[in-house]
Amino acid sequence: MTLTRPPIAAAAAASAPAPGAPARDTTIDAVRAGSLLVVVVLHALMVGVWVDAGGGLSTAVALAGRPWFVPATWAMQVMPLFFIAGGFVSLMQWRRMRARGATPREYIAARVRRLAVPAAILAAAVGAALLAARALGADPDLLAEAGLRIGQPLWFLAVYLGVTALVPSMAALHERRPLLTIAGLGAAVLAVDVLGTRAGSPLGYLNLALVWPLMQQIGFAMLDGACATWSRRRLTAGMLAAVAAVFVLIALGWSPDMLVNLNPPTAAIALLGTAQFFGLMLLRPRLGALTSAPAVARAAERASAWAMGVYLWHMPLILALAAALWAAGFPLPEPHSAAWWATRLPWVVVILAIVVPFAARIVRVDEPALRLADRIVRRLGAAATGPGAGVLRGRAVSAIAHPAVFVPAAIAGTSSALLVGLDEPVAALAATGLLGAAAVGASIRSLPAAATLSVAASPFLPILLRAAERGMGARRTARA
Repeated sequence: MTLTRPPIAAAAAASAPAPGAPARDTTIDAVRAGSLLVVVVLHALMVGVWVDAGGGLSTAVALAGRPWFVPATWAMQVMPLFFIAGGFVSLMQWRRMRARGATPREYIAARVRRLAVPAAILAAAVGAALLAARALGADPDLLAEAGLRIGQPLWFLAVYLGVTALVPSMAALHERRPLLTIAGLGAAVLAVDVLGTRAGSPLGYLNLALVWPLMQQIGFAMLDGACATWSRRRLTAGMLAAVAAVFVLIALGWSPDMLVNLNPPTAAIALLGTAQFFGLMLLRPRLGALTSAPAVARAAERASAWAMGVYLWHMPLILALAAALWAAGFPLPEPHSAAWWATRLPWVVVILAIVVPFAARIVRVDEPALRLADRIVRRLGAAATGPGAGVLRGRAVSAIAHPAVFVPAAIAGTSSALLVGLDEPVAALAATGLLGAAAVGASIRSLPAAATLSVAASPFLPILLRAAERGMGARRTARA
């Protein structure tokens, strides 16, 4: 990707939104909504649930292993595009907050609150439901399968929390050296692949911390007009070059399956994301014309508001629907049979008809939960500063207000649900508690000790925060 670096003065001016600038980009909202729709449909089709010869419920991962499935993953793998669109929106939000005088810590805290609270609600509700089902005599193997499948999509939330926490620092790098930042991340991704994944080493999982920030940086570049003046022919050439590079990797031993390349993410996924960037730039004028219609813009904005609810709850609702159909005696055909294919369209339509309205309503629970977090913060503040509080209690309360504590807590909470499964009461309780603690820590707004605390468990985050704050100071000095 070729980026033309603007003059320093122009870059500084670009870092603040113009007065009256729109708060959202409806095209990007539509892209995020479309990506999420693909994810929900894919997961709905991959749920294989049928009634076996004995009348019991059997499960399997449908579609996988079909000869046409690997090529289809190239079209269905939209996670790079989702992170690119997320980077676009995140940088827009950070610049708006920064223009109002917000600090990096305030941005991170606001984002963690909005991500951790709905995840904590999910962990608590699903954990309680599976525990009740176990008490009523449900098959433990089916409950374990359900807990695993519901927890699997949470890998995205764990990664997104980490990537979001790096937005202020990565934005500072982007505004100084956009091309060098992207090139450096890309080189690191390839190096990890060669040294780790290709050698069969767990080192490949380091790419979780490289591939998705790289996609986010491409989103930053898109916001600042990267390749916006390119001709359609040049954009097409860029897209085809990225696809050709994927084929080169496949010839060198990388998997052609883009779901395999997701765990851990590889250079093939990064190149697919680059191709998706160029494809989006090709389509953006037409998408912009389409999404400029008021009705479409409103629909895209609503979809963006419901996105977290849809993502978190689509798997529990899909599995609940399957269990309800089985309990009611409805036929559940075996995956890949003629009857199974014939029922896939109504199956997907019913799932969307359930998931979307549910997501629109479940987001209303977030606000009372956020108010609860604020009440807990007030009590913690009173406990930390009241008579007999003591130094240790005050420092403990201050510690959870630091991003180096509440961000890893949120990641650990989602990871416990992902790795252990929400069918295990301890894992569900741990996920709920850690995510709730992260939301409370992010809700603490004015504890001076939190600004200087150094936490050994996550040493890089305070360093990056201080770097971002120094960058903000330098920009203010330059403007003065």
